[in-house]
Amino acid sequence: MAKHLYTRNTPEQAKKELRKALWENEDVKPLRESIKKALGVDIADAKAFPVMEPGFSFKKMREKAMKESVSASMFPQLERAGIQTLVNSLYESVEVMYDKWTHTVASDKDTELYAPLHGLSFPGQVGAGEKYPESQVLGLDLKLKNYKFGQIFPVQKELLEDDQTGQMQQQVALMAEYAKQVIEIWCYGKFASVANMSYGGMSIPVSETKPSSESTYPWSTALQGGGKNRPASYGALSQASIQSGLIGLKNQLNLLGLKMAVNPKVLMISPHYEFDAAVLMHSTQTPAGAAAAGTTGGAFAINPIKNVLDIVSSRFMFDNSGSVNADSKAWAIADSTKPFFVSQLRTPAAVTQEDPNSGASFDQDVTRWKLTIRQNADWIDPRFAWLGSDGSV
Repeated sequence: MAKHLYTRNTPEQAKKELRKALWENEDVKPLRESIKKALGVDIADAKAFPVMEPGFSFKKMREKAMKESVSASMFPQLERAGIQTLVNSLYESVEVMYDKWTHTVASDKDTELYAPLHGLSFPGQVGAGEKYPESQVLGLDLKLKNYKFGQIFPVQKELLEDDQTGQMQQQVALMAEYAKQVIEIWCYGKFASVANMSYGGMSIPVSETKPSSESTYPWSTALQGGGKNRPASYGALSQASIQSGLIGLKNQLNLLGLKMAVNPKVLMISPHYEFDAAVLMHSTQTPAGAAAAGTTGGAFAINPIKNVLDIVSSRFMFDNSGSVNADSKAWAIADSTKPFFVSQLRTPAAVTQEDPNSGASFDQDVTRWKLTIRQNADWIDPRFAWLGSDGSV
């Protein structure tokens, strides 16, 4: 069944969706159930399964399990549960920026369907004895497949059992951080949708939700219905270009050619524009410079865009070359209250342990865990965003 999107989830709802995707996916849920059955402990409960506490030891965890007469066959499961809990707990604490403007969905299918509607045609005047006009409805049928990512994480037995320096937790923290960054990078890549996007050996395709009716997508000066979400010529971040984007979005047209309720809320930039954006958004007086006395917007005039937009700065803002760097000059404006872009989480970070009696685990006393990620992200409706520059200006 297709998902109908009307409002973007709140930060609290997004956290709930993320936690659901982390702990209730088909890879992790059976592990939770097996540990709970054996020990009566839910590994999602940080107090009952305190792997995040200082001084936690996998060796002591095994010794405690032995005292409780837990079968030795459960030990690998316990170790896996410990790593999974570390990954999930640290994953939730990793700071990202994609959740400031995307709509988070906990996926439970290989491919999710979406059916955003562009509303009804406008009411018409009805004369005495005349028939009421029938409304016309236009919408989109979109589908988004979950892709798989992952890596193998090897750890020497001695480090796992006798770690006194916290190296083990530091390495797991990096694994969790990189797992979270996969969706962060994917969101910003799909948002830009330019050719040859890549990061860390991972290639990101352009938007996969392009309707057949659109010739240029997602950024266009001629969307179906008469709308547009970019200027004819890109411009550097400035008071004038921001105001132009605000005006453009507030006059956005849907597929029926009717004005949409687009209310821009966020300014999306890379670290390149952090200082400029802070000046533009927070100056009390106009930052555009002096003008003749009595001229609107001249010296000492109020700043008309003060606090109009929240600044969202990400080091993963792609430029027109398809690369990610802190000097990207790309910037955009978006209505973050609408579910115009979906971050779809099937399996944010699932850990599987290699059989300890085979492979490197047996030959070299190396415990190996496999991290699996399944997710995707893409546009639902680009009419709620405005690209001021793709980084070329």
